[in-house]
Amino acid sequence: MTDSADLLVIGFGAAGAAAAITAADSDASVIVLEKQEEEWHSPSTSMSGGVIMGVNDVDAATGYLDRCSGGLIPVEVSRAWATYAAGVFGWLSDSGVEVSYRREGRGEHPTIAGFEAVEYWRHATLRDGSPVTAAYEGSSAQLALGTAGKAGEKLVRTGLDLWRALTKAVAARPQVEVRWQSPGQRLLTDDAGRVVGVEVAGGQRFYGRRGVVLTTGGFEFDEEMKANFLRVRSAHFYGNAGNSGDGVRMAQQVGADLWHMNTFVGRGVGHFALEGTEYTFIMHLRPGGYVIVDGDGRRFANEHNQAELRHDFWQEFLHYDSERRDYPRIPSYWLFDSRRMKAGALTSTTHGLVGIGRYDWSHTNEKELAQGWLTTGDTPAEAARAAGVRDPARVADEVADYNRACESGVDRLGRPAESLVPLDAPPFYCVPLFPGGSNTSGGPRRDEHARVLDPQRTPIPGLYAAGELGQAIGELYPADGCNLSEALCFGRIAAETALRARP
Repeated sequence: MTDSADLLVIGFGAAGAAAAITAADSDASVIVLEKQEEEWHSPSTSMSGGVIMGVNDVDAATGYLDRCSGGLIPVEVSRAWATYAAGVFGWLSDSGVEVSYRREGRGEHPTIAGFEAVEYWRHATLRDGSPVTAAYEGSSAQLALGTAGKAGEKLVRTGLDLWRALTKAVAARPQVEVRWQSPGQRLLTDDAGRVVGVEVAGGQRFYGRRGVVLTTGGFEFDEEMKANFLRVRSAHFYGNAGNSGDGVRMAQQVGADLWHMNTFVGRGVGHFALEGTEYTFIMHLRPGGYVIVDGDGRRFANEHNQAELRHDFWQEFLHYDSERRDYPRIPSYWLFDSRRMKAGALTSTTHGLVGIGRYDWSHTNEKELAQGWLTTGDTPAEAARAAGVRDPARVADEVADYNRACESGVDRLGRPAESLVPLDAPPFYCVPLFPGGSNTSGGPRRDEHARVLDPQRTPIPGLYAAGELGQAIGELYPADGCNLSEALCFGRIAAETALRARP
């Protein structure tokens, strides 16, 4: 074991793995430092659905990514991402990452020009090796959401399978050394200001002769950072609990600028506590009917976007009441009936905390009901009252209005007719929802070469970043699989740039 290598990578997720593989294949030595212990390592990649965004037209995709960014990402950065995403599956294959993918859909925002130039891909095979389409009726997306029954869920490939393939590819390269339980605390610079290494907890120092790549994830689990940077304090996340802002702090120490610190990838999430431990889950509204109301019992947005797991629905929660000086939509409340209760787990049993074995959500949801995570009643008003809604009578009116919309096929909030399934099968249930999701997006500003920049937009010598730490995703999440795509692409870019630079 050594304390120096050509490339030093801090953080071992998809971005760190891509950087390590890329450097090793250029005959460079690599040290990867990971703060978690190997047995309990839970990168967000392993907790994801394993979906990856690709590109079929670089120019059109660049425009689409740029428009989705809302002006927060320079177009040159979006072009670099689109260019590398166009070949991401070829790179996985050439690198010996043993996965097989199939195209499933397009960009998330069909009203934005260029959406058809980006595509999201899912695993093409199940864990028994059979093709997804040959083994089950319905899409692999339904399987990934845990609606195929217990037998199907056990066979679904997710981000855990992608992560295992990535780690196997890293382990096959003797040039790469992974050091566990080595949380970076302070970047080291030489007399000229070049970043040359890092000091980890306990004082040990590691050095990267050609460069240092930060791939430490976001700050989802640093409450102070969330309170200071995000648009709302009460946001909760279901990604890697080790993502506590380490990379942000280290980059700031050497003069890095920060960008889009107030953005994150999310939707409405379930956030619960049990015996002093907090748990956050992605919630699946279907199958069956569903309504979401605010703390006063009022519907306020097209719930179909939440049911579709759109990555911008969390912004619907941010309404502020200046008279009461609070956010009446935090929490909001998801109402459903016995149809959904009987259909299976309210969260995915294939990824997230359940997918990596950190929590065992019951298929009947009865355990969670007993824990108080959801409430029930003979009427929607009773279920809402038990959950804490301030005006249960308003809930009764809203559900009645919604049921009439189901009969007419026209909903005042724009729900598509096919989503209008009535709530009329008692008992009824209610679950609080909070803004949140998989990860924060902000961090050290970087350019199209993955170089970390200072406030004057000048590259900080020797320092690079990739993945969720300051990812190239701005106002809108462009498509399913962007997190993994961005991490794999900019992990590669960071390593290539570092190895081209003068030591």
